[in-house]
Amino acid sequence: MAATIDILEKRVGNLENLVFGSSDKDVEYPKGKPANVKCVESLHNVHSKMMVSVAGHKSIAESFSKLGQIQNYLDPEYADELTITQPAKLEMILAEEDLIKQTASSMEMLKNLEDVISSEHIKGTPFFSSAASSHQKMQALSQVHLKQQDEAARLTENVSKLLSSYNSIITLLSKQFVLWDKLVTELEVKAKPVKKIE
Repeated sequence: MAATIDILEKRVGNLENLVFGSSDKDVEYPKGKPANVKCVESLHNVHSKMMVSVAGHKSIAESFSKLGQIQNYLDPEYADELTITQPAKLEMILAEEDLIKQTASSMEMLKNLEDVISSEHIKGTPFFSSAASSHQKMQALSQVHLKQQDEAARLTENVSKLLSSYNSIITLLSKQFVLWDKLVTELEVKAKPVKKIE
């Protein structure tokens, strides 16, 4: 009996955490009764109000009675169970066999390297000395990396524009030189004295 009460108290405590979150429940519900009793009373009041409001509506009451079934239908795994047969599931697993093996070997490698990662040498370094500070430093590094990526993208775009401008200028100059060469050649031909044939 005591174990059942402990389990119920634990469940009510979890429910309180879900309902109240980080806020102080004693502020919202002043002391006088234990908080779990107040929570149960509040839940009972809500339940009774819901039942009163549903009493005249048959379709809503039927929906409430079928909530478990509806939740099953909404679960993607249940839909997969209905649509995918056992041989199809087996085929899917066999099709991904290489990926599964690769993932398993990677996980094994990670497990083997766990001693290295959690060694005293790495823990002793100032960067990894505390989880909170290392997390903040990693966030700062990530922000710097993102800024550098943005700057690199901007520089790449600017260089691309400059190269495009350079190419268009060189093309225009080439065309101009070809025109000048043609003009000079024509002028030279006109300026040359014509030899008279006797």
